[in-house]
Amino acid sequence: MRTAILLLAPVLAQAEIRYYPGGKEIPHDRYIRVVSEARSPVERLYIRTRDGLYVAAALRKPRGNGPFPALIHFHGAPGGRGIDQLVGWSLGATGSPVWERFLEEGFVVVVADYRSTRVMGPALSSDQPGFVDDGQAVLEYVRALPYVDPAKVTLYGVSLGGNLVAHLIGRVRVHAAILGAPAVMSFLGATPGPDPKQRWKNAAIDAETARRNIQAVQCPVLILVGTADSLIGIDRRLHDLMEKHGKQVRMEVYEGGYHDFCIGPQGQNRREPLMEGTLKALETSLEFVRTARLESR
Repeated sequence: MRTAILLLAPVLAQAEIRYYPGGKEIPHDRYIRVVSEARSPVERLYIRTRDGLYVAAALRKPRGNGPFPALIHFHGAPGGRGIDQLVGWSLGATGSPVWERFLEEGFVVVVADYRSTRVMGPALSSDQPGFVDDGQAVLEYVRALPYVDPAKVTLYGVSLGGNLVAHLIGRVRVHAAILGAPAVMSFLGATPGPDPKQRWKNAAIDAETARRNIQAVQCPVLILVGTADSLIGIDRRLHDLMEKHGKQVRMEVYEGGYHDFCIGPQGQNRREPLMEGTLKALETSLEFVRTARLESR
């Protein structure tokens, strides 16, 4: 696949934007169910959060004792999907190759749920337990597993799960974070613009909320988004603000990519094909995680 890459100025090498073609749609059969349950059975988890609720997660691990790197994935809205959906995703049952590919590459893979929340809710209060606390409980649980390397845990959040991850990496330090088409409205304190068809393209950002949340980020960040995604405008704002505040961030834009194309088919009630761009985003995600290292400023 020919790749067109647009870089920012050399002094911003760690805060670049890369552009790729989305490519054609491809059958997903050869990319899924590549790791049998006999080789890596699914462990169903119910993890206690700080206010006593339990959040579901599905875990698969490579053979052996480790310590292994880990990938924790938080899906898009709504929360409260339940264990059966999480298990199906981890097994590639909906057609997405992402979770099994990380498992093949030697990662413990955890697909986690979180409590339901308003998709376009206001900035979060740290005084009231919520979905970010659910994410933190899952992270702490996974880090404590004897076969996980606690210094090599990566968070991957898509859509509202990307918003969860954006908040969480301001609370705790992890190895790296991948944000797939993140719906970072509460993270940036965003309110929609006047045009209902492009309400997030020209959204109003609360400068103080954005500054406070971005300044707290403590790991390298990769943002993935497609040009057919209505959130591309706010995701570009996220990248630019993170760059402005000196964070280690990279953004990849894929031509024709739909919302959350980077994770591939998830069994949603909408058309979501596996694209060449999905596989390209998966390969660059793996490379990003392998080479991620927080640079001193």
